[in-house]
Amino acid sequence: MKVNILPTFLAAHKWKPEEEISVIKEAIALLTALREHKLPEGVELCTTYMTNTQAGYCVWKACSKETIEKVLLEQTPTLEKGIEIIPVIQSYPPTLEYILALYQRLVQAASE
Repeated sequence: MKVNILPTFLAAHKWKPEEEISVIKEAIALLTALREHKLPEGVELCTTYMTNTQAGYCVWKACSKETIEKVLLEQTPTLEKGIEIIPVIQSYPPTLEYILALYQRLVQAASE
């Protein structure tokens, strides 16, 4: 049985107050492209979170960080300088990816 697990990424976005309207318009375009299946195959937006201080956080699944960067730079050019993409592993509730990472660390620690 083959299990296909796409890596998970947290994208942190920050922008200036004067960029707010542009960022909202770009977010609408990105979400519309997502709804219309116009993003690259295998790119999945899992969740989004917003703050009231010109910041947002999105959890993505994709084959690589570069894939997410490309999508975001094409869809949200206003955020180009304010995007940080971080590879993450969901720890709660535990996922297969998390369990495997724990086992790998245990084996590594036992080998030292």
